[in-house]
Amino acid sequence: MKELLKKNFVIILAFLLPVALIVIIALSLYLPSLFISTDYNFVYTACTDGNDYYPYRCDDYLKLRYGVENNTLVQKPVDYTQDLNNDGKPDYNATYTDRIFLHDTEKNESREITLAEAKALTLNSLLTSPDGITVSSHDSRSSGEFFPFGGGSSSYGYYLTKGNSRSKLNIINSNKSYYYQNNFQFIGWIVPGRS
Repeated sequence: MKELLKKNFVIILAFLLPVALIVIIALSLYLPSLFISTDYNFVYTACTDGNDYYPYRCDDYLKLRYGVENNTLVQKPVDYTQDLNNDGKPDYNATYTDRIFLHDTEKNESREITLAEAKALTLNSLLTSPDGITVSSHDSRSSGEFFPFGGGSSSYGYYLTKGNSRSKLNIINSNKSYYYQNNFQFIGWIVPGRS
């Protein structure tokens, strides 16, 4: 066996180096995401317009509808007759159903909460948590050029990020019609201060 290894050392090394390189690259890409964590949960909103299609301008509607003032969630009225682009159609649909969610970052789970529950929370509306974590979106596309990592697929999602590291968030009902890449509105981090 030793003699076989000595005679074929160059061939074995030529095989092991690319495998080791692939393993090192995979670890450098995926290992940092395992260590991202925050002590803060957050609140977000999503909406649907009552059909199976993507709700038109739902993200803009959510930005108008909800905000944080004096560390408290506020719900604002929306003018459903507004037509800023003068195309003869209202900018927002009166059939929107908006939902409020609390995301537990430790469990990476979301649950729907009521407006009253959300208003009882103390919120920091900055995108970055007090301990330096940010909620951001990411669209990853692979063309299939690198066999172990490719496949020609596309994936969109929301992540906890810090620097170049990110950890995917399990947003509620991500396979339902009221969730897609432009149908998520971050409201704020839940901070200590109100029980």
